[in-house]
Amino acid sequence: MLVALRSFHIYSRRGGMFINSCFAHCQSESQDTWFARDSPQIYSKTIAEAVGDWYFSRNTSKLIDCAYPCDTSCHNIAA
Repeated sequence: MLVALRSFHIYSRRGGMFINSCFAHCQSESQDTWFARDSPQIYSKTIAEAVGDWYFSRNTSKLIDCAYPCDTSCHNIAA
């Protein structure tokens, strides 16, 4: 997937992405998760902050997490 997004990541000036290494794939559909105190993060930025930066053109917000299963901010981590 990251190979497929490489040119977008490098060349897109308007697009954004928040690709974390969480096991649960349904976290982005719920605003409860976005705004929760323990929301998943990449480089200390929550989903809500990254999407807000992209949507309001504050930043391109192209955040890519470390390889699975390194992210300790994930919900429902499978061990």
